[in-house]
Amino acid sequence: MTKKIIKLTMTFALLLLVIIVGLASCGGETSTTAEAESLVEVTTEQGIGLKLPSVLAKQDNGAYVNMETGDSAAFGVTEIAGAPLSSATEKDVLALYQSKYDDVVVTSFENGKKINGKEAVVSQQNLTTPKGNAVTMTLVMVTDGKKNYIVTFTYGKDKTDGALYKNLQACIDSITIASTPSSTSVKDDFSEYLYTSFGKVFEPENSDILKIYTEAALAKDGKILAKALSETLPVKNNALLEKLKAYTPKTTEVQELHNTLIQAVEVRRDAYAQVHKVLTQPATESEVDAAFAVLDESDAKFEEFLTKAESMKKD
Repeated sequence: MTKKIIKLTMTFALLLLVIIVGLASCGGETSTTAEAESLVEVTTEQGIGLKLPSVLAKQDNGAYVNMETGDSAAFGVTEIAGAPLSSATEKDVLALYQSKYDDVVVTSFENGKKINGKEAVVSQQNLTTPKGNAVTMTLVMVTDGKKNYIVTFTYGKDKTDGALYKNLQACIDSITIASTPSSTSVKDDFSEYLYTSFGKVFEPENSDILKIYTEAALAKDGKILAKALSETLPVKNNALLEKLKAYTPKTTEVQELHNTLIQAVEVRRDAYAQVHKVLTQPATESEVDAAFAVLDESDAKFEEFLTKAESMKKD
């Protein structure tokens, strides 16, 4: 035990290709309860800028997907051919979707909207994918008069506890077109994060947590360690997590790094609770091993964070 403790026309036709990309990654079968998710700014190859939940990761095809829930955002752009965007109707959208999917119901349709000063159409529909998944898809088209810029947001029809559903309106309202790359470079964002936020706030508080745990463990007194695990350390861990989750990097790359640190602290919090349990209640050797295995998992997450940070420093 001691050793373990130390341790519309053509436009709509072309849009269909974008929709299929969004659906391909959407299982629509699983659901994860989402706490308030931070939004990060992304700039797409199509010249579309917007904010998306940080839990959506960029894929090789340019879409952003949460591989656990199937939530996704996909993008497209096309030259205007034929009728202008202002002539698009709910019937046009319905006809498009009915040609490819089952049980299509347009639940809302708005034309003549303005999103950041640009004319837009926003349409939401429920449908069943070829794989039999019931999904809700929100189609947003924004025009500059020459091109139509397309964003499709997709999530399971009844999955209203996910980050995309909860932040959908904020994502739509953030859409800009023909955007330029973020004024904050990854290098600048990472530098600010590493030397200011992490270096001056997160790392010192994390080190304080480790110091408290280590000193309590080295005391070789189960009561002292149990008290630290049940009183001091939960407060310290939760305070650190609150600060971590309140921080939003300006770039996707730094947000992904930051998420790894959050995961490490969350796993450690759970590990301390499990270690406290096996210290204060009768436990088998396998239960003790399992508790400390979670602590090892936390250590591995911290190591992953440091490895990623070191790699970004070299880049």
